Amino acid sequence: MPRKTDSPGPELKRLNEYQRTLAAFSRVASEVLPTERLLHYVTAQVSRVTHIRHVKVMCYRPGKGDLLLVAGVGWKPGIVGNTTFPLDNASPPGRCMQTAAPVVIEDLPNDTEFRMSPILREHGIVSALNVPIRIDGRTWGVLEVDADEPRAFDESDVTFLGTMANILGIALLRHETDTKAAEAVAESAREKSFAEVVLREFQHRVKNNLQTIISFLALQRRHASTPEDRSRFVSVMERIHAIALAQDQLSFETGVSNVEFSDYLRALCANIDPQRENVTIQVETERGSLLPLDRAVAAGLIVNELVTNSLKYAFDESGGIIRVTFTVSPDQAEAHLAVEDNGRGMGPPRKGGLGLQLIDAFTTQLDGQVEQEPVAKGTRTCVSFPLA
Repeated sequence: MPRKTDSPGPELKRLNEYQRTLAAFSRVASEVLPTERLLHYVTAQVSRVTHIRHVKVMCYRPGKGDLLLVAGVGWKPGIVGNTTFPLDNASPPGRCMQTAAPVVIEDLPNDTEFRMSPILREHGIVSALNVPIRIDGRTWGVLEVDADEPRAFDESDVTFLGTMANILGIALLRHETDTKAAEAVAESAREKSFAEVVLREFQHRVKNNLQTIISFLALQRRHASTPEDRSRFVSVMERIHAIALAQDQLSFETGVSNVEFSDYLRALCANIDPQRENVTIQVETERGSLLPLDRAVAAGLIVNELVTNSLKYAFDESGGIIRVTFTVSPDQAEAHLAVEDNGRGMGPPRKGGLGLQLIDAFTTQLDGQVEQEPVAKGTRTCVSFPLA
Protein backbone atom coordinates (compact mmCIF):
# COMPACT_ATOMS: atom_id res chain seq x y z
CA MET A 1 0.00 0.00 0.00
CA PRO A 2 1.27 3.54 -0.71
CA ARG A 3 2.50 5.35 2.35
CA LYS A 4 0.16 8.00 3.65
CA THR A 5 1.85 11.39 4.05
CA ASP A 6 1.03 13.69 6.92
CA SER A 7 -0.95 16.77 5.95
CA PRO A 8 0.69 20.11 6.74
CA GLY A 9 -0.26 21.76 10.02
CA PRO A 10 -2.21 25.03 10.31
CA GLU A 11 0.95 27.13 10.65
CA LEU A 12 2.54 25.70 7.51
CA LYS A 13 -0.73 26.14 5.62
CA ARG A 14 -0.83 29.79 6.68
CA LEU A 15 2.76 30.43 5.55
CA ASN A 16 2.14 28.68 2.23
CA GLU A 17 -0.96 30.80 1.67
CA TYR A 18 1.05 33.93 2.44
CA GLN A 19 3.68 32.90 -0.13
CA ARG A 20 1.09 32.15 -2.82
CA THR A 21 -0.60 35.50 -2.22
CA LEU A 22 2.69 37.39 -2.46
CA ALA A 23 3.61 35.56 -5.67
CA ALA A 24 0.22 36.34 -7.21
CA PHE A 25 0.41 39.99 -6.21
CA SER A 26 3.90 40.38 -7.65
CA ARG A 27 2.46 39.28 -11.01
CA VAL A 28 -0.55 41.58 -10.72
CA ALA A 29 1.64 44.53 -9.71
CA SER A 30 3.64 44.15 -12.92
CA GLU A 31 0.51 44.75 -14.99
CA VAL A 32 -0.78 48.15 -16.03
CA LEU A 33 -3.73 48.56 -13.67
CA PRO A 34 -5.48 51.76 -12.61
CA THR A 35 -4.38 52.78 -9.13
CA GLU A 36 -7.91 52.37 -7.74
CA ARG A 37 -8.11 48.75 -8.92
CA LEU A 38 -4.62 47.99 -7.65
CA LEU A 39 -5.41 49.28 -4.15
CA HIS A 40 -8.68 47.39 -4.01
CA TYR A 41 -6.93 44.18 -5.06
CA VAL A 42 -4.43 44.56 -2.21
CA THR A 43 -7.04 45.08 0.48
CA ALA A 44 -9.23 42.24 -0.80
CA GLN A 45 -6.36 39.75 -0.96
CA VAL A 46 -4.99 40.73 2.46
CA SER A 47 -8.47 40.30 3.96
CA ARG A 48 -8.87 36.91 2.32
CA VAL A 49 -5.56 35.43 3.38
CA THR A 50 -5.48 36.85 6.93
CA HIS A 51 -9.19 36.14 7.59
CA ILE A 52 -9.57 39.71 8.85
CA ARG A 53 -12.66 41.46 7.54
CA HIS A 54 -11.49 45.06 7.83
CA VAL A 55 -8.49 46.15 5.75
CA LYS A 56 -7.64 49.61 4.50
CA VAL A 57 -5.05 51.63 2.61
CA MET A 58 -4.46 55.21 3.74
CA CYS A 59 -2.62 57.77 1.62
CA TYR A 60 -0.64 60.63 3.15
CA ARG A 61 -1.85 64.05 1.99
CA PRO A 62 0.89 66.65 2.55
CA GLY A 63 -1.46 69.52 1.74
CA LYS A 64 -3.95 68.42 4.39
CA GLY A 65 -1.52 66.94 6.88
CA ASP A 66 -3.57 63.76 7.29
CA LEU A 67 -4.14 60.23 6.01
CA LEU A 68 -7.08 59.63 3.69
CA LEU A 69 -8.67 56.19 3.54
CA VAL A 70 -8.47 55.59 -0.23
CA ALA A 71 -9.24 51.85 -0.45
CA GLY A 72 -10.60 49.17 1.83
CA VAL A 73 -12.88 46.21 2.42
CA GLY A 74 -15.27 45.51 5.28
CA TRP A 75 -16.17 49.14 5.98
CA LYS A 76 -19.63 50.67 6.07
CA PRO A 77 -20.80 52.67 3.02
CA GLY A 78 -19.33 56.17 2.76
CA ILE A 79 -16.20 55.38 4.79
CA VAL A 80 -13.77 54.72 1.92
CA GLY A 81 -12.77 57.90 0.15
CA ASN A 82 -14.05 60.23 2.86
CA THR A 83 -12.54 59.22 6.21
CA THR A 84 -9.26 60.72 7.40
CA PHE A 85 -6.88 59.81 10.19
CA PRO A 86 -4.44 62.13 12.01
CA LEU A 87 -0.65 61.91 11.84
CA ASP A 88 0.12 62.41 15.53
CA ASN A 89 1.96 59.87 17.67
CA ALA A 90 -1.19 58.65 19.43
CA SER A 91 -2.80 57.65 16.12
CA PRO A 92 -1.73 54.11 15.10
CA PRO A 93 -1.34 54.96 11.39
CA GLY A 94 0.18 58.30 12.37
CA ARG A 95 2.81 56.51 14.48
CA CYS A 96 3.49 54.20 11.54
CA MET A 97 3.98 57.21 9.23
CA GLN A 98 6.28 58.98 11.67
CA THR A 99 8.49 55.97 12.38
CA ALA A 100 8.24 54.25 8.95
CA ALA A 101 7.98 51.01 10.95
CA PRO A 102 5.21 48.48 11.72
CA VAL A 103 2.83 49.26 14.59
CA VAL A 104 1.21 46.27 16.32
CA ILE A 105 -1.64 46.74 18.81
CA GLU A 106 -3.33 43.70 20.35
CA ASP A 107 -5.89 45.46 22.57
CA LEU A 108 -6.62 48.84 21.03
CA PRO A 109 -9.66 49.80 23.19
CA ASN A 110 -7.58 49.47 26.37
CA ASP A 111 -4.18 50.56 25.09
CA THR A 112 -3.34 53.83 26.85
CA GLU A 113 -0.56 54.62 24.38
CA PHE A 114 -2.92 55.07 21.44
CA ARG A 115 -6.14 56.95 20.75
CA MET A 116 -8.92 54.90 19.16
CA SER A 117 -10.60 56.36 16.09
CA PRO A 118 -14.41 56.63 16.27
CA ILE A 119 -14.58 54.72 12.97
CA LEU A 120 -12.66 51.79 14.47
CA ARG A 121 -14.77 51.92 17.62
CA GLU A 122 -17.94 51.88 15.50
CA HIS A 123 -16.73 48.74 13.73
CA GLY A 124 -15.76 47.01 16.97
CA ILE A 125 -12.04 46.83 16.18
CA VAL A 126 -9.91 45.17 18.86
CA SER A 127 -6.49 44.45 17.31
CA ALA A 128 -4.59 46.26 14.55
CA LEU A 129 -1.42 45.94 12.50
CA ASN A 130 -0.06 48.90 10.49
CA VAL A 131 2.83 48.79 8.01
CA PRO A 132 4.24 51.70 5.96
CA ILE A 133 3.90 51.88 2.19
CA ARG A 134 7.13 53.43 0.94
CA ILE A 135 7.93 54.88 -2.46
CA ASP A 136 11.41 55.91 -3.50
CA GLY A 137 12.62 56.52 0.06
CA ARG A 138 9.51 58.30 1.32
CA THR A 139 6.45 56.97 3.12
CA TRP A 140 3.47 57.18 0.76
CA GLY A 141 0.88 55.86 3.21
CA VAL A 142 -0.13 52.99 5.46
CA LEU A 143 -1.60 49.51 4.92
CA GLU A 144 -3.62 48.41 7.95
CA VAL A 145 -5.56 45.32 9.04
CA ASP A 146 -8.17 45.77 11.79
CA ALA A 147 -9.49 42.68 13.56
CA ASP A 148 -12.82 42.77 15.40
CA GLU A 149 -11.65 39.84 17.51
CA PRO A 150 -8.49 39.65 19.68
CA ARG A 151 -5.53 38.84 17.44
CA ALA A 152 -1.89 38.31 18.40
CA PHE A 153 0.05 39.28 15.27
CA ASP A 154 3.32 37.37 14.95
CA GLU A 155 6.45 37.91 12.89
CA SER A 156 4.97 36.05 9.92
CA ASP A 157 1.98 38.40 9.87
CA VAL A 158 4.21 41.48 10.03
CA THR A 159 6.53 40.15 7.32
CA PHE A 160 3.66 39.21 5.01
CA LEU A 161 1.87 42.54 5.36
CA GLY A 162 5.14 44.47 5.06
CA THR A 163 6.06 42.60 1.87
CA MET A 164 2.62 43.30 0.40
CA ALA A 165 3.14 46.98 1.19
CA ASN A 166 6.61 46.94 -0.40
CA ILE A 167 5.29 45.38 -3.63
CA LEU A 168 2.46 47.91 -3.63
CA GLY A 169 5.00 50.71 -3.21
CA ILE A 170 6.95 49.50 -6.25
CA ALA A 171 3.76 49.38 -8.33
CA LEU A 172 2.73 52.86 -7.19
CA LEU A 173 6.21 54.17 -7.98
CA ARG A 174 5.87 52.85 -11.53
CA HIS A 175 2.50 54.59 -11.83
CA GLU A 176 4.03 57.84 -10.59
CA THR A 177 7.03 57.49 -12.91
CA ASP A 178 4.83 56.83 -15.93
CA THR A 179 2.66 59.81 -15.07
CA LYS A 180 5.62 62.11 -14.56
CA ALA A 181 7.23 60.92 -17.79
CA ALA A 182 4.05 61.68 -19.73
CA GLU A 183 3.81 65.10 -18.11
CA ALA A 184 7.48 65.81 -18.82
CA VAL A 185 6.94 65.14 -22.54
CA ALA A 186 4.05 67.59 -22.57
CA GLU A 187 5.84 70.28 -20.59
CA SER A 188 7.16 73.31 -22.42
CA ALA A 189 10.29 75.26 -21.49
CA ARG A 190 8.09 78.04 -20.12
CA GLU A 191 6.25 75.66 -17.81
CA LYS A 192 9.51 74.20 -16.58
CA SER A 193 10.80 77.67 -15.76
CA PHE A 194 7.56 78.46 -13.95
CA ALA A 195 7.89 75.26 -11.90
CA GLU A 196 11.38 76.27 -10.78
CA VAL A 197 10.07 79.67 -9.66
CA VAL A 198 7.31 77.99 -7.67
CA LEU A 199 9.76 75.58 -6.05
CA ARG A 200 12.08 78.38 -5.04
CA GLU A 201 9.18 80.34 -3.58
CA PHE A 202 8.17 77.24 -1.66
CA GLN A 203 11.75 76.88 -0.43
CA HIS A 204 11.73 80.49 0.76
CA ARG A 205 8.46 80.09 2.64
CA VAL A 206 9.57 76.88 4.31
CA LYS A 207 12.75 78.58 5.49
CA ASN A 208 10.74 81.49 6.88
CA ASN A 209 8.37 79.13 8.68
CA LEU A 210 11.28 77.26 10.26
CA GLN A 211 12.82 80.53 11.42
CA THR A 212 9.47 81.50 12.95
CA ILE A 213 9.38 78.23 14.87
CA ILE A 214 12.93 78.74 16.15
CA SER A 215 12.04 82.28 17.30
CA PHE A 216 8.97 80.98 19.11
CA LEU A 217 11.00 78.30 20.87
CA ALA A 218 13.62 80.87 21.87
CA LEU A 219 10.88 82.94 23.53
CA GLN A 220 9.49 79.90 25.32
CA ARG A 221 12.98 78.94 26.48
CA ARG A 222 13.19 82.14 28.50
CA HIS A 223 10.26 80.95 30.60
CA ALA A 224 11.71 77.49 31.30
CA SER A 225 12.04 76.95 35.04
CA THR A 226 14.98 74.51 35.13
CA PRO A 227 18.30 74.12 33.28
CA GLU A 228 17.09 70.74 32.01
CA ASP A 229 14.02 72.32 30.41
CA ARG A 230 16.11 75.07 28.84
CA SER A 231 18.50 72.44 27.48
CA ARG A 232 15.60 70.56 25.89
CA PHE A 233 14.46 73.74 24.13
CA VAL A 234 17.99 74.28 22.81
CA SER A 235 18.14 70.70 21.49
CA VAL A 236 14.87 71.12 19.60
CA MET A 237 15.98 74.49 18.20
CA GLU A 238 19.25 72.95 16.96
CA ARG A 239 17.38 70.16 15.18
CA ILE A 240 15.03 72.59 13.46
CA HIS A 241 17.99 74.78 12.49
CA ALA A 242 19.63 71.73 10.89
CA ILE A 243 16.52 71.33 8.72
CA ALA A 244 16.53 75.03 7.86
CA LEU A 245 20.17 74.85 6.72
CA ALA A 246 19.24 72.16 4.22
CA GLN A 247 16.80 74.58 2.58
CA ASP A 248 19.72 76.91 1.84
CA GLN A 249 21.50 74.16 -0.08
CA LEU A 250 18.58 73.19 -2.34
CA SER A 251 19.26 72.92 -6.06
CA PHE A 252 16.61 72.54 -8.74
CA GLU A 253 18.95 72.21 -11.72
CA THR A 254 18.19 68.51 -12.15
CA GLY A 255 14.43 69.04 -12.02
CA VAL A 256 14.11 67.75 -8.46
CA SER A 257 14.90 69.24 -5.07
CA ASN A 258 18.41 67.99 -4.29
CA VAL A 259 20.94 69.08 -1.69
CA GLU A 260 24.69 69.33 -2.30
CA PHE A 261 25.45 67.26 0.78
CA SER A 262 29.09 68.20 1.32
CA ASP A 263 28.20 71.91 1.47
CA TYR A 264 25.27 71.13 3.75
CA LEU A 265 27.49 69.07 6.05
CA ARG A 266 30.06 71.85 6.36
CA ALA A 267 27.39 74.47 7.02
CA LEU A 268 25.71 72.22 9.58
CA CYS A 269 28.91 71.55 11.54
CA ALA A 270 29.91 75.20 11.37
CA ASN A 271 26.63 76.08 13.07
CA ILE A 272 27.00 73.61 15.94
CA ASP A 273 28.36 75.63 18.84
CA PRO A 274 30.96 73.56 20.75
CA GLN A 275 30.73 76.09 23.61
CA ARG A 276 34.40 75.34 24.34
CA GLU A 277 37.45 76.82 22.64
CA ASN A 278 39.48 73.62 23.04
CA VAL A 279 37.05 71.43 21.05
CA THR A 280 37.38 71.46 17.25
CA ILE A 281 34.91 70.05 14.71
CA GLN A 282 36.56 68.94 11.46
CA VAL A 283 34.68 67.97 8.28
CA GLU A 284 36.24 65.77 5.60
CA THR A 285 34.17 65.31 2.43
CA GLU A 286 34.29 65.80 -1.31
CA ARG A 287 31.90 67.91 -3.34
CA GLY A 288 29.56 66.44 -5.89
CA SER A 289 27.18 64.28 -3.86
CA LEU A 290 23.57 65.31 -4.48
CA LEU A 291 20.97 63.87 -2.09
CA PRO A 292 17.19 64.33 -2.19
CA LEU A 293 16.06 66.84 0.43
CA ASP A 294 14.40 64.29 2.74
CA ARG A 295 17.45 62.01 2.77
CA ALA A 296 19.87 64.91 3.22
CA VAL A 297 17.87 66.19 6.21
CA ALA A 298 17.74 62.74 7.82
CA ALA A 299 21.51 62.30 7.40
CA GLY A 300 22.14 65.84 8.66
CA LEU A 301 20.05 65.26 11.78
CA ILE A 302 22.06 62.09 12.48
CA VAL A 303 25.26 64.15 12.33
CA ASN A 304 23.72 66.79 14.57
CA GLU A 305 22.84 64.19 17.22
CA LEU A 306 26.22 62.41 17.07
CA VAL A 307 28.28 65.61 17.25
CA THR A 308 26.10 66.92 20.09
CA ASN A 309 26.59 63.65 21.99
CA SER A 310 30.37 63.94 21.63
CA LEU A 311 30.31 67.56 22.81
CA LYS A 312 28.29 66.58 25.88
CA TYR A 313 29.97 63.38 26.96
CA ALA A 314 33.29 62.73 25.21
CA PHE A 315 35.73 65.28 26.58
CA ASP A 316 37.26 66.39 29.84
CA GLU A 317 38.74 69.84 30.41
CA SER A 318 41.59 69.20 27.95
CA GLY A 319 39.14 69.12 25.02
CA GLY A 320 39.77 67.34 21.73
CA ILE A 321 38.69 66.88 18.12
CA ILE A 322 35.46 65.72 16.55
CA ARG A 323 35.92 64.49 12.99
CA VAL A 324 32.97 64.17 10.60
CA THR A 325 33.61 62.26 7.35
CA PHE A 326 31.37 61.55 4.39
CA THR A 327 32.42 59.18 1.62
CA VAL A 328 30.68 57.48 -1.29
CA SER A 329 31.46 53.99 -2.58
CA PRO A 330 33.19 53.81 -6.00
CA ASP A 331 30.01 52.54 -7.65
CA GLN A 332 28.04 55.50 -6.24
CA ALA A 333 25.59 53.09 -4.61
CA GLU A 334 26.23 53.59 -0.90
CA ALA A 335 27.25 56.48 1.34
CA HIS A 336 29.21 56.24 4.57
CA LEU A 337 28.80 58.89 7.23
CA ALA A 338 31.06 58.75 10.30
CA VAL A 339 31.43 60.88 13.43
CA GLU A 340 34.54 60.19 15.51
CA ASP A 341 36.03 61.87 18.56
CA ASN A 342 39.29 61.35 20.43
CA GLY A 343 37.69 61.79 23.84
CA ARG A 344 37.35 59.40 26.77
CA GLY A 345 34.62 57.32 25.10
CA MET A 346 30.95 57.36 25.99
CA GLY A 347 30.71 53.83 27.40
CA PRO A 348 27.65 51.66 26.83
CA PRO A 349 24.57 53.30 25.24
CA ARG A 350 22.38 55.16 27.70
CA LYS A 351 18.99 53.49 27.74
CA GLY A 352 16.08 55.70 26.82
CA GLY A 353 18.24 58.53 25.46
CA LEU A 354 16.22 60.58 22.99
CA GLY A 355 19.28 61.36 20.86
CA LEU A 356 20.09 57.68 20.34
CA GLN A 357 16.45 56.92 19.55
CA LEU A 358 16.45 59.69 16.94
CA ILE A 359 19.65 58.33 15.37
CA ASP A 360 18.06 54.89 15.05
CA ALA A 361 14.85 56.38 13.63
CA PHE A 362 16.62 58.52 11.02
CA THR A 363 18.85 55.59 10.04
CA THR A 364 15.73 53.49 9.48
CA GLN A 365 14.27 56.30 7.38
CA LEU A 366 17.40 56.11 5.21
CA ASP A 367 17.17 52.30 4.97
CA GLY A 368 20.64 52.31 6.47
CA GLN A 369 22.66 50.71 9.25
CA VAL A 370 24.38 52.28 12.25
CA GLU A 371 27.24 50.72 14.17
CA GLN A 372 29.92 51.59 16.67
CA GLU A 373 33.38 50.97 15.20
CA PRO A 374 36.43 50.30 17.42
CA VAL A 375 39.02 53.07 17.69
CA ALA A 376 42.19 53.42 19.74
CA LYS A 377 40.75 56.32 21.68
CA GLY A 378 37.30 57.87 21.88
CA THR A 379 34.18 56.88 19.98
CA ARG A 380 33.43 56.31 16.30
CA THR A 381 29.90 55.85 14.94
CA CYS A 382 29.34 55.02 11.29
CA VAL A 383 26.06 55.13 9.38
CA SER A 384 25.88 53.47 5.96
CA PHE A 385 22.93 54.03 3.65
CA PRO A 386 22.06 53.71 -0.06
CA LEU A 387 22.29 56.94 -2.03
CA ALA A 388 19.19 56.21 -4.10
